[in-house]
Amino acid sequence: MPIHPHLDGVLLDVAYRGSAEPQTLDVAVKLAGPAEVPLAPWAIGSLVDCVERGLAGGSDFAPELGRAKLLAGPTGEGATPTPDELGPDYAFRLEVAGMSPRFVRVIVEHLAASGRPHPARTLSVVGSLPTDGSPLSVREDLLARWLGDPAVYPGAWSDPGFRVVTRSSPRGATVRVALARGRMDDVAAELEATFSAWQSAVLTYPNARRTGRGVMDPHGSFARTRTELYAKVSLFDHAREPARAALINALARFHRVVAPIASVEIATP
Repeated sequence: MPIHPHLDGVLLDVAYRGSAEPQTLDVAVKLAGPAEVPLAPWAIGSLVDCVERGLAGGSDFAPELGRAKLLAGPTGEGATPTPDELGPDYAFRLEVAGMSPRFVRVIVEHLAASGRPHPARTLSVVGSLPTDGSPLSVREDLLARWLGDPAVYPGAWSDPGFRVVTRSSPRGATVRVALARGRMDDVAAELEATFSAWQSAVLTYPNARRTGRGVMDPHGSFARTRTELYAKVSLFDHAREPARAALINALARFHRVVAPIASVEIATP
């Protein structure tokens, strides 16, 4: 039984094999009726950003290899939604690279709740590379098993490139990032955007008890010194391991692409 409440009874069609090379990814959603707001296009835009920021490679691909862009499909960026942005049928074509098959779970869970007030009827995620039964491949039967397992989310890349310290906190989550060199003022905006993308990626991750969907305050607060940035969310109820893995991967991409990090300290309940 899926942990995500909106996936009960949804028909899945999945065929994806991860690769470091670009491939097309066709994503289709059928809702029971038109949505009130263009949540599905917004979700796709957010997921594209997550891939770009190193949150999709898991333990399969180095975070800096993550690439994604929307090739075709509604965006929901206009002031007034157009009919195709509200469904009930959506078709998106993306180009992706460096995306773990486990991130397909994240895509499906994000899109499952995109039809409010109507439920999703079918969800399809099909890549252009044929599946081959390897650990980089996923079909709907395997994904269905993953959806009932609170531990199967993108894992942590083996070597983030900086020291990581983790500890427990009574409530909320705090993150301290110390640069190896350079001024935090020069890269703070990019680092804060990375933190926000992490919040979006783990939106559907399980709670700390692994009994259902977790919850996090969507509004983080930030403070910084010359070489350090501090981020805090006052409410954080997510399973530690997958949420921490996602954050460390995103910061590893930042470390390799934007500015070198000396150490990261993560405190969660």
